[in-house]
Amino acid sequence: MRKGRIDYRMQRRSALRAVAAGTRSREDVCDAHPDLLRAGTHIGTPLDDACPVCDATELRHVHYVFDGRTPKSQGGRAVPREALARQQERYGDLDVYTVEVCIACHWHHLVESFLLLARDPDSATSG
Repeated sequence: MRKGRIDYRMQRRSALRAVAAGTRSREDVCDAHPDLLRAGTHIGTPLDDACPVCDATELRHVHYVFDGRTPKSQGGRAVPREALARQQERYGDLDVYTVEVCIACHWHHLVESFLLLARDPDSATSG
């Protein structure tokens, strides 16, 4: 069950407006980490949309999961979208972050975050 979705489209639009207006450089927003680029290349979900910065068709979504046992400072695991259910079965509740990345120009932005719960806490009955 997905819960607590946070959408970051407004921040994305703001960053893109700033680049278009020249108040933010393209290099400032096109600086994806090599690990994110590798994840995007090998396990990212291809998107039909063109990159909002360079117009290339190399845009991907990469999903990172954090299981609550490992400190977030140690990083999450990049997993293919189709593996989210298996990760949930294995680790229980997960924090999921979806990042948009362009393999061509290295644009990247957090798209959404949400909790992927192993079971619905609202359906739990008291004993």
